This record gives sequence, C-alpha cells and structure tokens, in this order.
Amino acid sequence: MTPLGFFSVLSRTVLLMAAVNWMALQAEAQLHSGKTRPNVLMILVDDLKPAIGAYGDSTAITPNLNQLTQRGLRFDLAFCNQAVCAPSRFTLMLGSHSTSTGLYGLGSQLREMIPDAVTMPQFFAKEGGYRTESLGKVFHIGHGNQGDPESFAVPHFTEKVIEYLDPASTNGGQLTREEAYFTNQKLGEIRTLPRGAAFESPDVRDDEYADGRVAHETIRRLQLAADRLKEAKAGEESAAPFFIAAGFARPHLPFSVPRRYWDLYDPSLLPMPEYEQLPVNAPAVAGKRGGEINNYAPVPADGFIDEALKRKLIHGYYASVSFVDAQIGLVIRELDRLGLAEDTIIVLWGDHGFHLGDLGIWTKHTNYEQANRIPLVFVAPGVTQPGTSTNQPAESVDVFPTLAELCQLPSPAGPQPIDGVSLVPVLRDPSLRVRNHAFHAYPHRTLGRAIRTERFRLVEWKTPGAASETAEIELYDYQLDPHETRNHADEKPDVVARLRKVLAAYPEAVDRDGRPAIPANQANRLNLGTPTIAEQIISIEAVVAAQNPNGVVVAQGGREQGYSVHFVDGRPTFDVRVGGKVSRVQSGNSVSGTIRLSAELNASQLLLVVNGASAETCSSPGLISMQPKDGLSVGLDELSAAGEYEAPNAFTGKILKVSVSTAAPGARVPESLK
Repeated sequence: MTPLGFFSVLSRTVLLMAAVNWMALQAEAQLHSGKTRPNVLMILVDDLKPAIGAYGDSTAITPNLNQLTQRGLRFDLAFCNQAVCAPSRFTLMLGSHSTSTGLYGLGSQLREMIPDAVTMPQFFAKEGGYRTESLGKVFHIGHGNQGDPESFAVPHFTEKVIEYLDPASTNGGQLTREEAYFTNQKLGEIRTLPRGAAFESPDVRDDEYADGRVAHETIRRLQLAADRLKEAKAGEESAAPFFIAAGFARPHLPFSVPRRYWDLYDPSLLPMPEYEQLPVNAPAVAGKRGGEINNYAPVPADGFIDEALKRKLIHGYYASVSFVDAQIGLVIRELDRLGLAEDTIIVLWGDHGFHLGDLGIWTKHTNYEQANRIPLVFVAPGVTQPGTSTNQPAESVDVFPTLAELCQLPSPAGPQPIDGVSLVPVLRDPSLRVRNHAFHAYPHRTLGRAIRTERFRLVEWKTPGAASETAEIELYDYQLDPHETRNHADEKPDVVARLRKVLAAYPEAVDRDGRPAIPANQANRLNLGTPTIAEQIISIEAVVAAQNPNGVVVAQGGREQGYSVHFVDGRPTFDVRVGGKVSRVQSGNSVSGTIRLSAELNASQLLLVVNGASAETCSSPGLISMQPKDGLSVGLDELSAAGEYEAPNAFTGKILKVSVSTAAPGARVPESLK
C-alpha cells in the first residue's frame, strides 16, 4: 500500500470512529432530553455469585438473567466491599467503604454511626426529584438492625428472608435460629432455639415464597409508575421518574424454593468443590470453618459435611438461583410490556458471593474470591452497548456515583466519605479503565484489607493503627492458581511490595464506632490488653452510646470459661461462663443514650450497675478457674461465645470507654459497685 493509500484508510477509520462516538453521544442526549430524567430499576440479589450462564457458568439455568445481561455491559471483575449482608448493602447505598464508616457488622446502625448520611435513594429524591421505593431485601433487616426507613419516600415493602412452608422444616412450626435473627426476635437466646432446615422443595406456586411476592409487587409498582407517566403526559406535565430497588432473598439460605426448580438439575452432574483445604501457608486468621451454615439442619454440629450433603446443598443453591431468575424475568418482561425499558436504567447486583465447599468453606464471611466476586450489570439505553463485557475491576461503592452521572445529577458528596468512582467512561467504552484494582475488607479478630487486580489479590491482616510490620500477608495469583490453593506471598515479594504500596494509599480503617483507629502505641490508654483472669475478681467499667443497644461491649474467653458484658434487646447483661455453663445477671429495663456500666465477678456474686443505680445481683458460679485461650475483644466476641449468644454478636452503637481490672480474692469492691 502506498503512503497515500495508508493515510486514506486511516482517515476513513478516524471518521468512522468519530461517527460512532457522535451517534452514542446523541443517543445518550436523547435519553436525557425529555421532561424527566431516566428511571432507575435496581435488582439486588442476596448471596448471588456469578453462577449465571451469561458469566460462563455452564451449570446454571438462568435464561432471564442471561437475556438481561445481554442487553447491557457485564462486569467480569466486580467485587463487593465486604462479604457480609448488612455492611455490603451499606457500601452500595452510601458509596462508602465499611473501613471509612465503621459499619462492619450485621447489627451496625447506620443512623447512630452517621446520623446525617445521605443514601443513594435520598440523594436521587433530593437532587433529581425521584420517587424512591424499596421492596424485599434492600437494606439488611435483622440481627438487631431495622434497615433505614429514612432512605425511601414510600414505605418499605417488607418480606421474609428466612421462610419455610413445610412444617417439618421447623420442627412443627417452631421459631428457628435464623428466623429469629432476621425478625429481631430472641436475639439473646439464639442457641436455645432449634435449627431450621437448610433446604425444602414443596410443590407450590412461586408466590407462596417471598421472592414471588416481591416480583408481583414490583410489577404492580411499575404499572402504577406507567399510569402516572401517562397521566402526566396527557396533562402536558412532568412526572417524577421512579427509583425502584427490588431485593430478592434467594439464593440466601435456606434453599427453600418450589420443587420444579430443583427438578431442572440432575444432581449427579452438579459441579463439586475441586479443592477443599485452606490455602497452604495462609495465616490462620484468614480461614473459616462452620459459621452460618451450622445454624441449619442437617449440617452436623462438628461442621463435617459429607459428599451427599455437599451435593444436596449445591443442588439447593442452583435451584434457588433458577427460582430467582424466573422472578426477575417476570419483572423485566413487564417493564418491556409497559414501554418503560427505553427510559429506564437497570442495574443487576449481587451483595456478595458464596462459598460452596471450595477451600472447605460454606456461605460467605471471608476475603477469598468466591465470597467477594459478584455479578454487576448495567443496562443504560443510549450509553451501554448490548452484549458487551469488561475486565475493569469494579466495586459496590461505584454504583452510586455511576448512577448519579448517568442520570445527570451532581456527583455525590456525602457527608459520608464517597469512596466509589463513576464507571460511566467504561459503560461507554468497555476497554477503558478508571482504576486498576478493587478494594475490599473483612474483620475477623483483626482486619483484613484486600487489593484485587486483574491477576492478583493481596490481603493485609493487621489491627487498624498497628505498625505495618505486624501484618500477616496473603497473595493469590489467579492466572497460575485460580483455586487459591496456596499463599504466594513469600514467592513473589516484588508483587507484595507493589500492592502493599497501593493499599497504603487508602486511609487507615476506622474502628467499629466510626472513629479513627487508635495507634498501637496508644492502645494501653484503653486497657485493651488481655488480662489474667484465672482465680481473680474481675471488674469491668464501660461507657457506651446507642439508641437501640444490642451486642457485645467487651468479652474474654469462650465456650468453657469467660465473661461478657453485652446488651439483649436494650437490656444490659453480664454473663459469666464457668465449666461451659453460663450464669447471668441482667437489668430489668431497656436503656438508650449514653450508658455507664459497671460489672463484677467475685466469689459470692455477680453484680451489674447501670448508670449508677443500685446493683442487680445473682449468685456467683465461682471464680474462673483457668485462663481461657480466647483473648479480650471489644465491640464483638471474636471467637467462640463467652456469653449466651451467637458470636460475634457485634455491638450496635459506639463504645466510648472500656476497662477491665482484676484483683486477688478479698480485695475491696470498687466504689461504683457498692
């Protein structure tokens, strides 16, 4: 080809690219050129990892999710910011990492931590005049958490997360552990309740389960929205666009879905875990055994799951995915039938992933790939191109600023920290990159903060505020070792150094009361060391602030020996465990606001004083005879439960002061306890 011919071809190529870009910009302008902004339909799915045909899972039967994904841009490397239900949903709705807010727990209270927070739906109502509605599981409700009613203009449509239709699943209709958790009942008595079934498969209609009812109610809301838009158009007026968040519970346990969805799968063909040991050379803090799965029958108390039960649980997960796929399909078809699709941005988001026996782990609550990788799909008419995908690492916190830009709203500015970035440049051109990694974290005794690039994940485990040399490090190489069989940190020091430098650019994590972490060299100011308590009088002083206090203020020890000062439905409680048996003294009244607590174990009695009032007492079980292995923890019970509750039982307010002191028998009782 001659030079002239080359430049002629180049010129035509440039002109063609310019024309394509101009048409995309014109289409986007048309999306926003009407009297109203585009509608937003957010589809939130609990515990959904990318077990979707469109994501390459050949087992999953998900025709509706496949079609939805085909309409827009699929993010193949999207990650939640914390693999726990409540914190993950806070990150989505706030645009803030949990390490920026302190909202780490299932019972974390948004309005106690950040009273003036502006959530995504609040922002859309204020800045864009949106009518905001929520249905099903949007914010987490349960474990002492009431969600955030302030976020939406229309009262929330509440539905069940834990649901059974077969009486055999609940020992004849008894309240089960997980039902109690998710309905905020008997939170201090969970271990006394029976376990519900991990799965059931009755021959029933879809709408006999919660997700079917959420789908039908979402359809009704869309129909009402279409009617409002038609009426406004007839009167030559502008109708408020809608922002609807529809939350679906499955495939969260229990795997309770109609029989026909189980029948879609041949159990013998289901994928079984390929590697069931924790990674070689991984720090102990990173691993997990048991946990949530142990609250369901017939999982054995020792956590050992045999091959038949593994296959049944995996079967239940995929059946649940297909069930929720069908419900989402109903909603999307109605959106199309009503003629709303061309003016509606759709987001599909899973709150976190799910372990199905890989690494020997079940459910979530880790920093590993299966717990943190999520499906994330944007369908933005005029902006995204059908059937596209990207390897741009994306985070849950990115959804808020992305939707704001798509709807031509100002960039969100808090007052909470905004950690997300807009992905709109990637929606327009999937080959672009707005960052080269994703960030996530998980607290487990210490805090594990992670950086995930296209190839690597680095996890740094250390106490916030502690020196960097105290950290334990994990490094996984998904190009060479996709199943995370070993920690490669010692083998790749250069990669570790590079990624730790990226991580160091993030602010130090705040603690569970939202305050900056106390540097390690100042920790003794709060008496946070682990005291020797064997054969000692134990005295605890604490000051907390909470409107609806629940959870552990301070605990030491575990299932055999220990103590815990905690709240049960607002009632201050002091538990002492000796020889595995718990003795309890509890206030007769619920309290709120700033609360001063004093507690003591001595040889004759347990004492508990609340706000300086007279002491509540009960007979002592005797002094703790042996030093427990589990150390002292503040704000949660990090290992096995020292009290009569399910660990970690994180506190729902702010802890302003904690001290624990010991004395030999016969020492004087502190003034606060007289």
